[in-house]
Amino acid sequence: MTKHSDVQQDNPGNQPGLPTPPPQGWLPAQRRDMILNLLLRDDVVRVPDLARMMSTTEITIRRDLDALSKAGLIRRVRGGALSLNSTEAAPEAEEKPIREGPGASVGGASTHSMLESNPDNDLYSVGSLMSVSSGAPAIGSGQTSRGTIGVVLPEPSFFWPAVTEHIRQIARDLYNMDIVARETSYEDYPETGILDELSKTDHLRGIIVAPSINPAIAEATWRWLADSPLPVTVLEREPPLWSDHFIDSVHTNHPVGVRKALLHFRDHGHTRIGLALGYTPTSGDIELGWRLMMQDREDTMEEAFLLTGREAYEADDVNDIADAIIRTGATAVLVHPDYLSIAVAQALQQRGKHVPQDVSLISIDGYTTPSTRPLTVLRSSEFDLAQSALRLLTKRMGDRARQTEHVYIDPRLIDRGSVTRPHRES
Repeated sequence: MTKHSDVQQDNPGNQPGLPTPPPQGWLPAQRRDMILNLLLRDDVVRVPDLARMMSTTEITIRRDLDALSKAGLIRRVRGGALSLNSTEAAPEAEEKPIREGPGASVGGASTHSMLESNPDNDLYSVGSLMSVSSGAPAIGSGQTSRGTIGVVLPEPSFFWPAVTEHIRQIARDLYNMDIVARETSYEDYPETGILDELSKTDHLRGIIVAPSINPAIAEATWRWLADSPLPVTVLEREPPLWSDHFIDSVHTNHPVGVRKALLHFRDHGHTRIGLALGYTPTSGDIELGWRLMMQDREDTMEEAFLLTGREAYEADDVNDIADAIIRTGATAVLVHPDYLSIAVAQALQQRGKHVPQDVSLISIDGYTTPSTRPLTVLRSSEFDLAQSALRLLTKRMGDRARQTEHVYIDPRLIDRGSVTRPHRES
């Protein structure tokens, strides 16, 4: 059944849920990323809708779907594709149009219920914003908004829509502020134009942003942020090393996540472990954490392999990882991102190896894996990232001269049973 949500995100001008294609059109890797992310929102996608949204031909879309299906990432059906956890009957794929609004699968729980389910969170002080806007109504009073916060995060994405919605709800319920959300692309589309437009918003008080890591546009974005008169908080990104401007930031502590994963493997008796990474904004932090752990590893722990820059929908890349696992005798593997984890598990199965019976596996950023392949995951907390970003931003609103602050939030390890003891321990 197609998933629905009562939550609506800003979509000015009734823009479609995908960024504007670059002049040369989307590359195959870009289109396939978008298809996978659309299937996080809806259980079914249709070829004609995808072709129209991506400004390409239906033949091209069919090839993309075939490639994703062969990688074990989607279920190919007549007229479109289903997500792996879909319960739709295959013939219905032709009849259900995909929705074109961002954030379509974001839940609508209130902030108060989220706070009750997060009893250990360090909640904001109710008075934290009073110094920003003296004489403002009490938080949660339902009176006039104290202003607007701009949120500029990537889309399509694995979890950014949920972060945006948490920011929206927390800003409304605890700070009595509105947000205006804008979307950026992971590719060559300039972000400064989006920021320029956003800065014209009435009563804008500050910006929360995740800049691109694409060198072609990142420099201009960071320069814009450095010159901005508005308070800024950055999510999950590091500024250029030689930048002389320092900005408050919130990060998932991926090196700690790697440590959690390796300890989990070790506790189950694994000593020969590999790491496989795609190319993402956080893969460098994960690799750094891995290298630090390997430099100081116990005598019994061995690095089986380290593979970087792999893509889930490139058969050669996935086969390289599966072959490395078998060739090196690795009994456990840490994989990022989650689509790559699913593809690796599929490739191992095609070779007669199964997770976790033959190979234990932990997926980093496990947002899609609770499907037909439940995998133990390291997951960033959308709520904590949103909460911390708002806390830093409102503190900066109240005191522009305060020292720059950086918050690192440990990911959670969620055990779904894909790590067991190896058959033969060395």
